[in-house]
Amino acid sequence: MNKPGSKNGRIIQEIGSINQLGEKSEGIRFLGENPFTSEYGDPSGNIEADLEAFRDVVTNCQSLMKNFDAFHLPGNPEIIRFLQGANPENLAWIPTEHPFIKPDTGLLDRNGNPVFFHRLSGVQIEYRSAGADGKLWTDDDIVVR
Repeated sequence: MNKPGSKNGRIIQEIGSINQLGEKSEGIRFLGENPFTSEYGDPSGNIEADLEAFRDVVTNCQSLMKNFDAFHLPGNPEIIRFLQGANPENLAWIPTEHPFIKPDTGLLDRNGNPVFFHRLSGVQIEYRSAGADGKLWTDDDIVVR
């Protein structure tokens, strides 16, 4: 499997053009650079830092979308689409194209595995990477709340 970010420097290079891609989406207002666009997948980071950057973007979204908890967003692909502008305000926090996003799967971790999102409450979400073994709910999982 070709893992995202496997080539040194690839992510930084692709992240540099992400803002331009997002701003051109018809009808979608891309909010610009944020922790996700500037840090997620950065070769100098790690999975925990990636999940924290993503969490910070979701928190920002929740502060702007006052009724965030009312939206039916059961998992990874739905939350990603919402953050890409599929919401009532047509606001996008993350671009439609990113090396760690697959259209029908959603957000991937550095190992190429889908990130697991679990809503703990209306606004609190747990973000879980399966870790190096690729299996959820094992000792090497990385969890951010």
